[in-house]
Amino acid sequence: MVQRAVSETPIRIVAAGTARDAYLPLLRLADDSESEVRGYYQAGDLYVIDDDAGRPLGLILAIPLPDGAVELKAVAVDAERQGEGIGKRLIRDVLADLKEGGVTRVVVGTGSAGIGPLALYQKAGFRLWRIERDYFTPARGYPDGLAENGIPLRDMVWLDLDL
Repeated sequence: MVQRAVSETPIRIVAAGTARDAYLPLLRLADDSESEVRGYYQAGDLYVIDDDAGRPLGLILAIPLPDGAVELKAVAVDAERQGEGIGKRLIRDVLADLKEGGVTRVVVGTGSAGIGPLALYQKAGFRLWRIERDYFTPARGYPDGLAENGIPLRDMVWLDLDL
């Protein structure tokens, strides 16, 4: 089977409800806390991209904040399809849609050990904003001893972008 180019695959929004359940594996890829995922996955706009067979390839969950900004709460691409430009395209297209909708500021948080996501967001124009120390704790549903890239995962790094 020939894979369709990512640029040809449509991005769509999945409404809140049971249709979002198909995207839970990708949401869990973005967030190691089941309780956190279950607490937010029905909120906001879920932008998704699927393959030709309808299998989820990538997503961004964009949730409005009280101050008018939007948080990219979850950004994930299927592990087998990372490096193909899916995440880059999702971020570009979601940011364009948010800007068209009048959003002027977007924030995103990622683990301090997430070298790939930190690079991806900065390449998209996001800038470091703040650090939330000791974010990834068992009290929030994260397993004790989490690590990425051989680095203990403790702190949340927040980035923002003015549109």
